[in-house]
Amino acid sequence: MLPQHLQLSFNPDLLEQIRFMRNQESTAYKVSRDYFSDGVDRCKCSNSLVISPLERKAMLSWAYDIVDVCNIERHVAITAITYLDRYISDNFTHCEKTVLSSRRTFQLCFIGCLIIALKNCAGMKVESEFVSKVLCHGLYEEEEILNMEMKVLKGLSWRLNGPTAIDFVHAFSQLLPNQDHLNMQKLIKTAEVQVELAMMDYSLALQQPSSVAYSSILIAIDSLGRKHCGRMDVHSINRFVWIQSIAMTAGLNAEGLSIHFVRNRMVKTCPDFAACDKSGTYSRGLSPRTSICDSSCALGADRSIEYSS
Repeated sequence: MLPQHLQLSFNPDLLEQIRFMRNQESTAYKVSRDYFSDGVDRCKCSNSLVISPLERKAMLSWAYDIVDVCNIERHVAITAITYLDRYISDNFTHCEKTVLSSRRTFQLCFIGCLIIALKNCAGMKVESEFVSKVLCHGLYEEEEILNMEMKVLKGLSWRLNGPTAIDFVHAFSQLLPNQDHLNMQKLIKTAEVQVELAMMDYSLALQQPSSVAYSSILIAIDSLGRKHCGRMDVHSINRFVWIQSIAMTAGLNAEGLSIHFVRNRMVKTCPDFAACDKSGTYSRGLSPRTSICDSSCALGADRSIEYSS
């Protein structure tokens, strides 16, 4: 039986959407393996694995810089990193000898994922000539970029529209009762920032997006409720009803092991979750940007960015 507030304001489309997204994340859009751990285990003797979660974090951090400069939602960068995770895990036998064994190839692979995300999520026209000459400063030829983009598309079986944690944040937040528009926007923005930080942690990226989103909202409710950075107060009854709603529509238990792990990991590894700037809004500043290029033509945040639209 649905909670009373859902019976009174029943939105069958939203509930069906959440259930559909939950099914997607556990089937076709699931990250099928812990590719870094598997790679380390298989490469102990040969020492051929040169990519680690630190390089993955650096690439996502760089992508955040790119989309920020271009005034594009960070959701696009998050989508790109999910493409990367799925592509490597679904094509591990090939990738452990190529993508995970060369910083140059790993970076090229992520650039291909970012191009696909820009086209698919932001509706942009991204020319390979622009990417080669402007974004990569000649580090990669146009043909290399086009070939990698096609490899990623085929490796993903052209499945590009799976749910991200940001999608779940927006869906789950609509189940929270009795909140005005301003408070809801504060909650969503705070949870989004937490998702952005969480996706830089490889161990959290392996978790289901719904778990990351749910944990992000729980932490956002707690942090905003302290009136440390804002003035939002979610009544304990509304919080309880919302947790019930999530349990019944999405099958997620706030006290379950997966949520417990994700939430504790987020709080432990990202103390910035509780930090905000003087204006009372959460900062989007992340870790220092580092390059992982094998070339002096490193991709960096200080590069001028232009793009076709």
